[in-house]
Amino acid sequence: MTQKELSHLIFLSEVVLTGKKKSLMDETLQCLLYIVKSVEEVELPDTVVDQIECLMAMIESDLRDENERMQEIRGHLDWKQKRKRNPPDLDRL
Repeated sequence: MTQKELSHLIFLSEVVLTGKKKSLMDETLQCLLYIVKSVEEVELPDTVVDQIECLMAMIESDLRDENERMQEIRGHLDWKQKRKRNPPDLDRL
């Protein structure tokens, strides 16, 4: 890709991000992912690295929280299903 094409992709990405164009987020991320996967190492200013690390930490935290919530929901659903299959023996009470 030329610098001109990369600059245009940056422009489009910023428009999607600032304009909150959620319908185009998947395509934008896919383009950026292709570029990132094709590069082994990138030199970035420390401020940019700091911002990226902060965003990555936020993403990881949100994904962990979502995963924990899903595990809790599945555990609760599994418990309810087991209870329906094996109702308590009322004669023992």
